[in-house]
Amino acid sequence: MSAGQFEATAEEWAAIRTRAGDVHADVASDGTVRWWSDGTHVAGGRLADALANDDGRLLGAVLKDVVTGPHWLRLLDANGHGRWMAVLSVPRPDGWLVEFRDVRALGPAAGVPDHRGGVADRDQVLNEVTWLLSATPRTGKETAIVTCELTDLGAIDRAHGRLASEEVMEVVIGRISDTLRAGDLVARIAPERLIVILRRVHDLKGAVAVVKRLQEIIAEPIPLEAAEVEQVMSVGVTLISRGESVDSVLERSEGALDLAVHAGPSRVMTSPPL
Repeated sequence: MSAGQFEATAEEWAAIRTRAGDVHADVASDGTVRWWSDGTHVAGGRLADALANDDGRLLGAVLKDVVTGPHWLRLLDANGHGRWMAVLSVPRPDGWLVEFRDVRALGPAAGVPDHRGGVADRDQVLNEVTWLLSATPRTGKETAIVTCELTDLGAIDRAHGRLASEEVMEVVIGRISDTLRAGDLVARIAPERLIVILRRVHDLKGAVAVVKRLQEIIAEPIPLEAAEVEQVMSVGVTLISRGESVDSVLERSEGALDLAVHAGPSRVMTSPPL
């Protein structure tokens, strides 16, 4: 596939690296597809028509927002079946270069988050961090990696049992997921730990402001069958730097979390320190 086919710049092509199973499209500002990289789709039609019905209606909003990170939409195959794809676009003066990346899951039941934000598993969120580090276009906004620990979950486990502690974690994840913006994700990476990806934050202070709101929501009482319990969350926050390794960004976030845990309940620490 040659960049010269529609005069994309080297920088634009660097942002949409080709992998097996991926599909690329050159899309005009009116939504018409001028070129597809595969033989399944025909140029000249509208991009929305190549998507499952519900996803096609979301496309306008998604294209405006997707430059900050991927969304999850169903690209129709030759038989009209929707295939879940992660969508990333690079804006151009007359439209977008759009990339559809194939994902291993087949739908929300298998853990694929939707355009409203959602819950991911550990592998999925780590893969997404890898993607963001390597391919996030420069948009003037930052992406924060937030590592969280529920400091009282172990006590609930001991006092009320494992089922109760799991119920509390489910409530906490649900509250976080309901609060996140489009494209943000939350994933459970350990019995008491979560990772949250926050896109489109202005800076580290902006990320901390979002985290403070999450802490307030999580601190609201959680009713269980045997009792009403409360949770506090210690948090470590860092921003990704394009081109660094996944290990380095996670080490910073987890290191900040360790400092927060040792500093006391419900503390937020950042790397670098504010």
